[in-house]
Amino acid sequence: MLGLMRKHATSWLIKVALFAIVIVFIFWGGYSYTEKKASRVAVINGSYIGMPEYQSMYNNLVEQMRRQFGKQFSSELAETLNLKKQALDQLINRRLLLAEARILKIDVSREELQNAIISYPAFQTNGRFDQQRYQQILRLNKFTPQEFEASQREDLLINKVQQFITRSTKVLDAEILSYFHLTQDKVNLAYIQLSPKDFQARVQVNEESLKDYFDKNREKYRLPVKRNILYVRFRPQDYLDEVQPTDMEIEDFYRLHQEDYKEAEKVHARHILFRIPPKAKTSDIQAIQRRAEMVLDLARKGDDFAELARKYSEDSTASKGGDLGYFTREDMVKPFSDVAFSLEKGDISDLVRTRFGLHIIKVEDIKEESIKPLAEIKETVIQNIKEEQSREIAWQRAESFIDLSRALDDMQKAALQESLVVKESGFFAADEPIPLLGSHPEISETIFSLQLKEVSPVLTVGDDQIVAQLIAIQDSRLKEFDEARGEAREDWLVEQSRDLARKKAQELLETARKEGTISNVARINKLEVKKTGLFTATSPARPIGNQRDLVITAFALRPGQPVAPEVYEIDGKFLILQLEDRQPATEEEFQKQKASLASQLLMAKKEQTFSHWILGRREKSEIKILQEL
Repeated sequence: MLGLMRKHATSWLIKVALFAIVIVFIFWGGYSYTEKKASRVAVINGSYIGMPEYQSMYNNLVEQMRRQFGKQFSSELAETLNLKKQALDQLINRRLLLAEARILKIDVSREELQNAIISYPAFQTNGRFDQQRYQQILRLNKFTPQEFEASQREDLLINKVQQFITRSTKVLDAEILSYFHLTQDKVNLAYIQLSPKDFQARVQVNEESLKDYFDKNREKYRLPVKRNILYVRFRPQDYLDEVQPTDMEIEDFYRLHQEDYKEAEKVHARHILFRIPPKAKTSDIQAIQRRAEMVLDLARKGDDFAELARKYSEDSTASKGGDLGYFTREDMVKPFSDVAFSLEKGDISDLVRTRFGLHIIKVEDIKEESIKPLAEIKETVIQNIKEEQSREIAWQRAESFIDLSRALDDMQKAALQESLVVKESGFFAADEPIPLLGSHPEISETIFSLQLKEVSPVLTVGDDQIVAQLIAIQDSRLKEFDEARGEAREDWLVEQSRDLARKKAQELLETARKEGTISNVARINKLEVKKTGLFTATSPARPIGNQRDLVITAFALRPGQPVAPEVYEIDGKFLILQLEDRQPATEEEFQKQKASLASQLLMAKKEQTFSHWILGRREKSEIKILQEL
């Protein structure tokens, strides 16, 4: 989708889903040649969501994440974020909100629509709406003004419905004060911990007990269902040659992505370095500084800087007269760059201290920040267009292949007809990496939901698109004792040592609560007393983490009853907690933060109100998912 537009977009769903994803509008695609039913993803109160609409929303999300995370974006991240479900949920919610707009008779005037579009940053040049830029952006994405304006009108309607639903939301002073103390009060806990590993040596392995444990827990040792698939891979790189951008497309893409083609400001400088050893004495540093000041004085009196560098510099560039060539701010350590980029051409700096020592810098030339000319980077622009469009082609080819496979009722026949390579994965379980494809939980989930011989929807692996067909199922079975003996023994040892550790922790807790402190039981049992340091309820310290019940307990402890009433298990260890210190936030701090907290709470309550409304509407609506995604 439109990268520039995404950079400035603010979606209504962010407010619904606590700032989860930015979505601006939906692209509409065409139907494939197979029957309409296969192209329907879901139906909401009789209104269908088609596969092209869903694909566009999903592609939009993927492209947004790719731009947001850059090289860190992967198919694993897409699966972790559950982008497929997010795309469908957004489309369902959108349908419900637009239906509500009709019920409430909410409309958008032509003037409101026009103002929204002309104020859109992506369509502005120097802060003013640029009609040519507007048309370029739409043309680059094969969008007509009528289509775009229709989607924008829907966005405005949705925003109006949201405002109507949350219009009566208010925040009380008591809520602000409570929220203030929740987020600003601090406690420090002392604790001792017992690890089950320290009790393993006390566990005596008993064959009869081990067999009994296996019989009672036999389901744990079940071999999982495994599946085998055929699949065809559609790689964007295979379609690069099919993309032949026109001069107009190249020009439009270049204009709209100029941020990507910026040439950073550069400085050409020389320097003279006087090295200071890491463990130099103060007297040595002072001597080095006096020597550097003497050379600086010579440079400022007009001595040739390059000759001074050859004579005095202790850097590898000394033989080149201290010449560093052109460099950007990021190329040098910060103190050096800060000074070099603050000088004018021909200026000589004062002494500059870095981790290497003392520098004298002379600026020879400055290249201002600029946009690389299209003529210079035309091939790069063309390659960027090809990569972007080839991803779309790969998706489209995968979709067409699904249609053909379903029409022929045979994926291998479809592959033969299209001269595509079919691969077989071999058997794998749902929680195992897919052979040749790697670990993709969401793809595995889809594959394990298929019926035998069923063809999957498009599955994304990195930039590639996969179409799979389930060809065989290997049933689950229970292991026999001899097969599972090693696993069962390890599990039994863990369980027994865990029971011993918990029992001991409970005994120590009872003693500590009677004595009102954990120090004595720690000393007697040779356990270390550790401290968390001060933390707030919203930013718990290690090892507390995000265990809500433990955090609530921590802030409920008082000096009269400092030891927590129960043992807590955290990361497999058993902890006994005691209040060490408590620091309530002050009234003065409250008054400083009150306005900001009120604003945060109001936004959160509006999000909650809106979220509850959406969930309520979904519960009352007839929603059917017609395809596994």
